[in-house]
Amino acid sequence: LDPEAFVYCCHSRPDKIDPTTFRCWMRALSRVRSEYFSRVNDKNESGYPQMRAPPVLWLLRSGEEMERNLRDLVRTEFGQDMEEAMVFADVAERNEHLRRLGCADVFLDTPSYNAHTLGCDALYMGVPMISLLRGFKNADTIGECEGE
Repeated sequence: LDPEAFVYCCHSRPDKIDPTTFRCWMRALSRVRSEYFSRVNDKNESGYPQMRAPPVLWLLRSGEEMERNLRDLVRTEFGQDMEEAMVFADVAERNEHLRRLGCADVFLDTPSYNAHTLGCDALYMGVPMISLLRGFKNADTIGECEGE
């Protein structure tokens, strides 16, 4: 990971990432990356912080086939340049998992399951989490927080 890049992270098991959510993340990332590349040579007169490296989506690797399928999908639907936007991490032991999770800028929750331990790990490491809540259905809403 480039330490200057904004890192969108989801280290949930790939089976928890539904196709609609993945495509939504890639559309958003595509827009942010387009903005980055359009401003690379700007003097940043907008007042927004200048991005120093292109943002990436950091995913957990769960095999060569999974990575190949995602790369093929992204290349086909979003273009060759977007394939470079994906970074894959191997499964790691607990301490290394926590250390590297802290390198992310934001953790993307999976709305089909919502975060459990992994969401708590991200928050523990100071990484904010974006979650889409889809109602209350027992085990799939553990990452949600109810307010009065």
